[in-house]
Amino acid sequence: MKSSRATAFWALIILAALVAPGLAQVVDDFNRTSLGSNWTADPEYIISSNTLDNSTTATGWTFLAVYNAAANPSQVQFTWAGSANANGINAGGFAMLLDAASVTANGLLIFRRDLTLEINPIVNGNVDRTIPVATAAASLPAPGPGSVIKIGFRTDATKAYFDYYINGTLDGTLSYLRSSRPAIPSTYYAGVSLYGNMQNNIDDFTVWAQGITVTSPNGGENWLARSIHAITWSSNSFSGNVAIDYSLDAGSTWTVITASTANTGSYTWTLPATPSTSARVRVRDAADGNPADISNANFTIAPETESITVLSPNGGENWEVNASHNITWSAAASIPAVRIYYSADNGANWTMIVASTTNDGSYTWTTPSVTTTRGLIRIADAADGLPLDESDAPFSILTLATLYVRETSGQPGSTNNLVAIGLDNITPVRGISFLLMDSPAYLTAMNVLPTGRASDFTVTKTDNGTAVSILLVSLAGNSIPAGSGPICLISYDVSGAAPLGEFSSLDFSTVKVSDDSSRAIVPELLPGRFWFVKIGDMDNSGVVDLLDINRAADIVLGREPAATDNEMMIGDLDHDGDIDLFDLLTIWELVY
Repeated sequence: MKSSRATAFWALIILAALVAPGLAQVVDDFNRTSLGSNWTADPEYIISSNTLDNSTTATGWTFLAVYNAAANPSQVQFTWAGSANANGINAGGFAMLLDAASVTANGLLIFRRDLTLEINPIVNGNVDRTIPVATAAASLPAPGPGSVIKIGFRTDATKAYFDYYINGTLDGTLSYLRSSRPAIPSTYYAGVSLYGNMQNNIDDFTVWAQGITVTSPNGGENWLARSIHAITWSSNSFSGNVAIDYSLDAGSTWTVITASTANTGSYTWTLPATPSTSARVRVRDAADGNPADISNANFTIAPETESITVLSPNGGENWEVNASHNITWSAAASIPAVRIYYSADNGANWTMIVASTTNDGSYTWTTPSVTTTRGLIRIADAADGLPLDESDAPFSILTLATLYVRETSGQPGSTNNLVAIGLDNITPVRGISFLLMDSPAYLTAMNVLPTGRASDFTVTKTDNGTAVSILLVSLAGNSIPAGSGPICLISYDVSGAAPLGEFSSLDFSTVKVSDDSSRAIVPELLPGRFWFVKIGDMDNSGVVDLLDINRAADIVLGREPAATDNEMMIGDLDHDGDIDLFDLLTIWELVY
């Protein structure tokens, strides 16, 4: 009959199993007459009074018992039986990292000897006490009959660790360099090694087995090449990221599907185009490959019986935003309708264009108002998603022209403050017209001058007090070539009532842009601001003085710190995009 303490122990274990099923498993209480098939042990190990006993009368560390029903344990625990004595408890411990469920396995013995925790190698089932792998000082009183001993196993990139607990309290940690020992087996077992002819019976052997189990594809499935399926798996006492591989030759060689993904139990996989009747999937710890599991048997990747081929866009095209383009493809006549998607991020995410359209080889698509250089098109059978095809390489969705205001500044009551209007275009532009509104209306446009690539254009302007209307055309029929930079400069007078430190917004309206074929272009518009500042007052002190001259000189000479945005607004007096010698001399004249 077990003691009340043992009864309480079992009650706690059962409660833990109910609270967290699958994380802890009591694997043997030895309440029977024979050892059974879950153990691979030297014949001297027997069941005695519901405990595991090494019954030999011979002394030595040559007796091994391996629990074969759970692989890759992360924690192992037993209780020293009531019949164990101090000498026996000093002469028994856990057999860990055993490379086989065999009495001649290789691994490590972890045990406590008096006040020292030790690791010794197990070679062909025998403990070699002459070679200490690692030692550590114990911190707790010696265990006795009824003490619960637990080992926790963990690793990092360089070391393996064994945490030794007595009755739930850490007694010490043993570790060794992984480079100094044989590699940790991909499948390993735990058990016990009890020195012969000692009173060192154990009870309640418990394993927390860390593991991964592939559940699909696990053998026998018939999946179509390039189809999309979920790889699924379950994890036991393991929560780290996993790597996933596939094999087309029953596991002889492997190809990585993902080097690291969250351990969610499911991963969406697009199968390869290569058929195979010997395919398998492997899921493994992304850090070091252990634990791991492989499909129990081969599954089939069947060749595609029908096909779809994306023709356009198939890579390298430059398509305009918000414009009509034809998506084209070829497909088997047996496919009545197709579904079309696009991706703006090279296939990481997909957006449906149309759920079903006739398989006639062409679909007119209005591109979205999203610019990208990583666009892809996917076309699939509308019925079940197979077969499918994607663009061979990314294409671009681009804005053909961007019209923008370069921010600048001026002093209330000042004149001839230049605001640059810029154009970035990837196609030639024949003509541009727009309204540029300033709000609040403290600005008056006095002149508009063409510049840069539009320097030979004719400009007309009208200012109604709140907006200036501008038209740029070439009387010679020329175009603004592809490129970037200012195309005209607006000379503004600033009302003396403009408040210092505030700004007027400069916003586009009624914009018309045409290319050299007189085709309308929808440009991207980037408005700007005109700041009201005291010209030359670099430090915002309210006066322009020697300190402002010194700061402007530092900027001109390239001394740190570089000019701030605010200093650029105040000190760029000629509005050419930098603070230079002209600006420095102008500030000098303001002071002197």
